[in-house]
Amino acid sequence: YFLVPMLSDVLTIVVGEDEDNTGGSVTITTEDSSRFVFPRQDCMLLPIMHTTAEEFAIYIYGDILDGLDADYLLKRGVRAMEVTVSEAVGQDAIFRTPIPASGKCFDVASYISKEDIPEMQCATDTEGVEIRNR
Repeated sequence: YFLVPMLSDVLTIVVGEDEDNTGGSVTITTEDSSRFVFPRQDCMLLPIMHTTAEEFAIYIYGDILDGLDADYLLKRGVRAMEVTVSEAVGQDAIFRTPIPASGKCFDVASYISKEDIPEMQCATDTEGVEIRNR
């Protein structure tokens, strides 16, 4: 898939439908007016601003939490969840935050667009880093 940051503050993104029901297209226009058109079925539209490891970690946290029952996790004693996304050996973004209280949901789009992205610690104790440092 081509990852499309739907909340981008620097790209204009238009998702179009084809009249012949072939799936449509995604048109991305950049700040310098460059234009790129992709088949819709080749794109994954994500509620993020930038395609960074940090924002992917936040998105994946929200996606996992949506698939789980936060109330159940809290009853089982799970108080926080951590997601790590690796770009390359030794380049990890880690997102850790508490499980939302009962009745509250974690809205990825609101979190990313209204909050400053928290500074992510770069994990340096991964196996890949140890291999690289040998």
